[in-house]
Amino acid sequence: MEDKLEFALLDKFAKKIEKTDAQGTYYDYDWTFTENGIETRLFGDTRNGFTVWQTPPKPAFFKIYKEYYPNGYLKLKGKRMGGGGTMVGEWEYYDENTKLTSVVNEDKKYGKFGYNELLLFLHQEKHIDIETGDNREKVNSKYDVETKQWYVLATGLLFWMTEYTIDGETGEVLSKEEFQGGKK
Repeated sequence: MEDKLEFALLDKFAKKIEKTDAQGTYYDYDWTFTENGIETRLFGDTRNGFTVWQTPPKPAFFKIYKEYYPNGYLKLKGKRMGGGGTMVGEWEYYDENTKLTSVVNEDKKYGKFGYNELLLFLHQEKHIDIETGDNREKVNSKYDVETKQWYVLATGLLFWMTEYTIDGETGEVLSKEEFQGGKK
């Protein structure tokens, strides 16, 4: 499958800035648009490559993440949960000639208490609503493979925050701290 950025569309619709340094001239792009309910944000340049975030309509709790080589060909793609840190599902990696080089199932690293269980827990704690997608952007999570623990930060009203450490095997809440405005 070939997935390539269309530079003609970028030149026509994206914010484009010409930059010059000791290595020569290159172009920086930034573009956000919505199509069929999917918000897409593209940014990057013709020297280092590009990043694309696609946010599906609610109730989805995942964003599609893609990176492209400077030539516009797809480098990698997969899904990230919540604020974008936690890689989930299958990730595909490509070389600069569009050849698929590997597929990694990120779900294998999680314990018995995986990301679906985490979403259900956050729903039960009323941080998110998995049926409507409400507050999906107010929760960030990270899974530590070495400790097999989830680290979660949920932001509520008036900057109230709840920070959890959760055992990735049992789902046991190891710690829970609530604070306001970044002060513990």
